[in-house]
Amino acid sequence: MGVYKVTFIETVENLGTFSVEAPDGTNVGTGVVATEFTGGGLTFTIADGATDFAAGDQFAITVANAGGAGEFSVKTPSGYALPNLTVGAAYTGDHINLTVADGSTDWAVGAVINVTVSGTGEFSELAPAAFDGSQIAAGVLYDAVDASLADAPAVAVVRNAELNAAEISWPDAITDGQKAVALAQLSAINLIAR
Repeated sequence: MGVYKVTFIETVENLGTFSVEAPDGTNVGTGVVATEFTGGGLTFTIADGATDFAAGDQFAITVANAGGAGEFSVKTPSGYALPNLTVGAAYTGDHINLTVADGSTDWAVGAVINVTVSGTGEFSELAPAAFDGSQIAAGVLYDAVDASLADAPAVAVVRNAELNAAEISWPDAITDGQKAVALAQLSAINLIAR
């Protein structure tokens, strides 16, 4: 955000080279007339008009704050990119649900919000249609456990193992597509079903 300064440094008939200076005075880069310039968060093209630019010609590009708007990129702890989040709107997804409030001070470009999600260390049965974390396959029980009335201790394999795919017990009504997703989730933590 701010005022960028464009200065022509070399002119050629129907062409020309220009430099772009950021609002803080640093050089963003150089560009050529009639060629797209990308740098410093800007993307633009200076058209070749009827009158050629002269060395030293300048103009300003003002980038204003959107005010009351904004967008954040969202990534999982492992770096997987999720759909973007719009400030002030409810964000829902497979990994996280939240709303970033639009306060009186706008978020700065490049601002980072770290979201810490604490867990209980407990697991539940895979529920592919859920949005509470139980839709993600995160391990395989070593043996059946009845936790229908209360939490129960269990032994689970949660990483770095080879599984017998024929021995995996799936929840009732799970689809083949949901099984494929669950197997991919297990594979991501090195639980390989064969």
